[in-house]
Amino acid sequence: MFILFAGMCPVALISSDFHLITHPKSYDDAKTYCRHFYGDLATVHNLSDMNHLMASALNDSTRAWIGLENGRVWRWHWSQPDQILDYVNWGPGEPQNKSRDGCAAMDGRGRWFESDCAALRSFLCVGGTGGYTLVGQAKSWRDAQLHCRDLLSDLVIVRSAETNEAALRASASQTVWIGLFKDPWRWSDGSPASFRHWKPSQPNYLKGQDCVVTVFSDQGKWNDLRCGRRHHFVCRGENLILIRENLTWIQALSYCRKNHVDLVHITTRDVQEKVAAIVKNSTSPHVWTGLRYTCLFNFWFWATSAPGCYQNWAPGQGPQRDYGCRVTGAVQATGGQQWVGLPDGERLNFICSACAG
Repeated sequence: MFILFAGMCPVALISSDFHLITHPKSYDDAKTYCRHFYGDLATVHNLSDMNHLMASALNDSTRAWIGLENGRVWRWHWSQPDQILDYVNWGPGEPQNKSRDGCAAMDGRGRWFESDCAALRSFLCVGGTGGYTLVGQAKSWRDAQLHCRDLLSDLVIVRSAETNEAALRASASQTVWIGLFKDPWRWSDGSPASFRHWKPSQPNYLKGQDCVVTVFSDQGKWNDLRCGRRHHFVCRGENLILIRENLTWIQALSYCRKNHVDLVHITTRDVQEKVAAIVKNSTSPHVWTGLRYTCLFNFWFWATSAPGCYQNWAPGQGPQRDYGCRVTGAVQATGGQQWVGLPDGERLNFICSACAG
């Protein structure tokens, strides 16, 4: 349950840590801006991230830089986000190790080979009997991936000899696409995220087109462009300020809303990690956040509109415990920087979320 309080910022807040900046800049200038005021240009880990990014940009038909750039080193990735490539079963002479995009297929003996991604093949989606579904309709690798994702799945990943054998059985010894692809794109924050959301025929690798925009008028699909062009851009990360003054929770909330935006809300691991680093500089044993408890209905909620399922309660704290009234949430300044419930009359340091600049 989440409740909305007022708090406006001269940027478009896309999700708890995406921010659309509507002042056109080159890619490098946009990256510098994001790193100064937030964390970095946006990294998109999965389709859920992409949907969050699009949610507040429905009326914005412009393009915006995200943090994907050409690193000029071709690397293999699994189609499913955040999967480590820790097992391979390449056939003789594979992969070809050429500096071009490539996709992986499995032959009738379970060995992998590098292929042109536009070739038409059957493919395996995750799910179904035995954990895999064979789709006999021949498609390009990208169209095969889209087909699987339309089924709320993805192309198969193979992480061991056992799963390779299971995939071979599911393929009925046909040559099929698997969810492995090669490209030179990297995220500016160093994330290994492998999610891609290209427009058809993109990227086209024209000279100098080494940076990427999301096109809001085309379902947020991605396009490579020259980095010197000026566009809106999306930052990711919270702009947070530690106030080393001891106030009650209500006083801290009022201070943040008067001078910044609001008390911090921690709805992702990324925000938690940033808060954990900041609270180490506090002068109180705990630091107020925007977390509040209602004793009438017996649940916790953020005093902002941003939803999130992320939690980081200390042992014995949180939804499993019965609290009295007038209890609010704080972060430990030491140890694991976990969350605790405290009487709102205690006087603590606090963290405000702030607008850029």
